[in-house]
Amino acid sequence: MATAARSAPRVAVLADSALDGDSRAHRVAAAAVAAGYEVTLIGRAAEGPAGATGTAPAGVRLLRVTVAETLHRRRLQRPRPGLRHVLAYRSADSHAFRNALLTAHAALLASRGAELDVIHRPLPLKAGARLVHAGSRFRHMLRRAWTALRSAQYRAAVRRRATPGRALESAAATATRLLLGKRCWRRLDPLLLDLEIAYGPVLDELRPHLVHALGHRTLGTAVRAAMRAEGTGHRVEVVWDTTAEGEASRRAAVARDAHERSYAPLTDGVVTVADTYADRLRERHGLPARPAVARNTPPYEPLPSPPPPGVRDRCHLAPEVPLLVHSGAAGPARGLLTVVDALPKLYDLHAALIVPDPEDPWIRTLAGRAAELGVARRLHVLPYVPPAEIPRFLSSADIGVLPVHRLPDRQVALPARYFEYAHARLPVVVSDVRVLARPTLEIGNGEVFRCGDTADFVRAVGAVLTNPRRYRKAYERGDVLREWSWQQQAEPLIDLYARLLGPRRPSPELSASDAPVALA
Repeated sequence: MATAARSAPRVAVLADSALDGDSRAHRVAAAAVAAGYEVTLIGRAAEGPAGATGTAPAGVRLLRVTVAETLHRRRLQRPRPGLRHVLAYRSADSHAFRNALLTAHAALLASRGAELDVIHRPLPLKAGARLVHAGSRFRHMLRRAWTALRSAQYRAAVRRRATPGRALESAAATATRLLLGKRCWRRLDPLLLDLEIAYGPVLDELRPHLVHALGHRTLGTAVRAAMRAEGTGHRVEVVWDTTAEGEASRRAAVARDAHERSYAPLTDGVVTVADTYADRLRERHGLPARPAVARNTPPYEPLPSPPPPGVRDRCHLAPEVPLLVHSGAAGPARGLLTVVDALPKLYDLHAALIVPDPEDPWIRTLAGRAAELGVARRLHVLPYVPPAEIPRFLSSADIGVLPVHRLPDRQVALPARYFEYAHARLPVVVSDVRVLARPTLEIGNGEVFRCGDTADFVRAVGAVLTNPRRYRKAYERGDVLREWSWQQQAEPLIDLYARLLGPRRPSPELSASDAPVALA
């Protein structure tokens, strides 16, 4: 494994994720190592103790940290009952205690009933004992009904607390912003403080020369670590890497906006994934320079012919069986219900969903819908693969699909999955979201369908399956894949590093696919 020289500046890539499926974190770390920096990739410990290691790009130190989420979970576990849930338990401990006590009482009653059956007593004593036992069972039934009612109200209050989308919650978030100003994020999103507790000491110990903060949640942690380091005489540059992401509620949106306004002006450089969003960030936060743009694309590399088995082999399908894939997180806004509803009309077509969590509730909903339609055997759910392997893994499929709905955050930049389909040389079928439809129609690498229209989705898939070679040839025209390569996209990022830390000599032992240089 190649390693950077001891004198190389230290770069910490900080992500609020478990890293296994975080392609952006892996690609940033690989580009920094290829440019000659000493890189530590920091993320969450999904399982096991903090510090457990896993797969990382060559030359990158991987550090996983346990994020306890104590402050975040307390808010969810101690919901405010309000007028709709006046009987709800006031905390998770109370809820668990009462249900455990009820279970223990049920066990005692069952044991007492068995005792009355097996132990001989005179008839009057036995009749009295059974009468007392019947009274105990009746009291237990009342207690069970009362506990069930309070538990149901508690669970409803927790669900309402977890997704605060109602008018009262929105008004409370706005009022908190008016009272506390930019500091309101501390109250509205305690998870940001949990990240400080977990990641802050790690950054203090590493003493990097540059922190690359991925996403809006790590921004404040990185800036505060830089301030503490500067107080000890050690200069730390902060690069903020962000993209447009939709928030689940007004509360989360207000907290994010306040957090970004507090710390974005204090960064030394900003990176994002689209020109339009770069302009928006500069205007919103009064940045002195336009953010650098580095789209989240895979490195360019030729694919072998025939393509490796990959996803087709994992689904146990023969080469002639048509297969479409969707790679990415699951959720109602992803449009996967349209894919499942179309399967009965697409005959032998199989669909593979590559998701971070195959046990996700929405995945179970999709599987139930597939069972109702009689196509359960043609729906395959697979876990993520390492980011470096995604294009090769997908290349044995026939179509890549992105049936996302028209949401504001979908209108800003092409998602990473679109580029991964392209590097897998897959024809695509995408919804008519503008940012997806425009390049697809310009390049001719797929078909566009009306968002949420199952019949039109069936038409688009059928068109691609009729002549897939036509759509694959679109990738051979011009330099579209070379432009959509991490080698090309990483150049602005490494230029920013060089301005902040000074240029480095690329490591000669790393592969050419990792080096952030333009391809001839």
